[in-house]
Amino acid sequence: MDFIDEFEDVIKAGVNGNIDGTLLNADKDFIYEFAETLNLVIRYYFRYDGKPNENFSFIANSSLSGGSFPCAASECRLNKLDQLASFSSLYSDEVYIQNPFEEIVLRGRGGINLTARHEIISGIYNYIYLKPLIKRGIIKYAQNMVSLCNNHRINLAEPIAKKIQQKEDKLYNLLHDFLLDTCEVTLSLTHDKKPFFEIKSSTEFIEHGVSYFHLMEPFGDYIDHLCTKEMPYVFTKNEIKNEHILRLIITPLIKDLSDQEWHSAFYGTSYLCDNQIQMDIASKLNNPVYKANSTSFNQALKHYLPSIKSRNLEYILDLRNREEEAFNVYRDKINTMFRKSADWNQKDISDAFRDQILPEIHIIEKKVKDWKEKTRSGIKDKLIIGTGTVSFGLYSGILPHDISHLLAAVGGGAAVVSTLIDYSKTLKGKNEARSNDFYFLWQAKK
Repeated sequence: MDFIDEFEDVIKAGVNGNIDGTLLNADKDFIYEFAETLNLVIRYYFRYDGKPNENFSFIANSSLSGGSFPCAASECRLNKLDQLASFSSLYSDEVYIQNPFEEIVLRGRGGINLTARHEIISGIYNYIYLKPLIKRGIIKYAQNMVSLCNNHRINLAEPIAKKIQQKEDKLYNLLHDFLLDTCEVTLSLTHDKKPFFEIKSSTEFIEHGVSYFHLMEPFGDYIDHLCTKEMPYVFTKNEIKNEHILRLIITPLIKDLSDQEWHSAFYGTSYLCDNQIQMDIASKLNNPVYKANSTSFNQALKHYLPSIKSRNLEYILDLRNREEEAFNVYRDKINTMFRKSADWNQKDISDAFRDQILPEIHIIEKKVKDWKEKTRSGIKDKLIIGTGTVSFGLYSGILPHDISHLLAAVGGGAAVVSTLIDYSKTLKGKNEARSNDFYFLWQAKK
């Protein structure tokens, strides 16, 4: 039994075809044990199996993993998964995504609330969406919970932990000061009188420019008191600071970077982010690990090669299997280009697609078109000479299993033989294209 079979057996046994209904209504013990079982299956099948190629092996942040941060809306999550699928199928050897079931287990039985239930549901749907990539070993689940002996804990984990903690403390203070100056925080009530925070920013730091955080009971005396005031209630800077409200934004981001750094240190993976600000922050942590921005890659692909972006995922994966050598050549080529952009910013990646990749695709198309026109012209002349219907069949590609039968049927005429030879030349068009480093992209675009 492989991972797909066992994982789906657990899901079927647990929810009996009703994912949402079962997980929203089952008792806490069942939810915890269900998440624990899914996590154990993941831990068994996704164990460390050797140091990867850091150029093409990545650890994704929670957003690209289909997580709720920075936006829990289903359409936003699907958009991020689409980015992940595109990047993974067209560039990476493997991308490790965050394991949502591990998070539930680490919180313990007491952490089973409505949010946890929704995260388990989303984790299952994300698995279904990414299944073609998981099946081929391109998408894998990360394991942030690592078991170490005492010796490795002292010599390996503790120095890394100390270094990361120092970075986290410094980064938290820097981000807090920045957000305190650029954000507006208000408290409002839903239609059924439930309080929520609204955090707005004119910068690109906050996704969509605004984030909403719905509070869970018990709210506490301070929030209960504020709910009696006129809404929306605007917090002062001192109130924001004293109540640590901005940690709702900062803590998930720091956790993302911390998880990625731990995974990179233990497994040799590179960072995969989906926004430029997170890329900038990661770059300032003085970590030499390679970092890639899926948004830059995705936007450039969508703008300059939209037909590839619109392709069915299975088509791209099948093409990748059939044209493995061409895929490796094309990928090495663009990796060399992208390495020149240390932070993978969108402008540099788009410029590379526009100025270096797209012209190569056009060159391939022109060569193949010229070859076909030249060959077809020669065949057309021979058709006029009098090879007739049989030669036209050759030109159309309708060939019998035994060519000798065809030649016998028309008396072995020289014109037919000559046409057959010219027809075989049309097959060389593909070889013309294959000589280009971007042949794989051209094939994907066809």
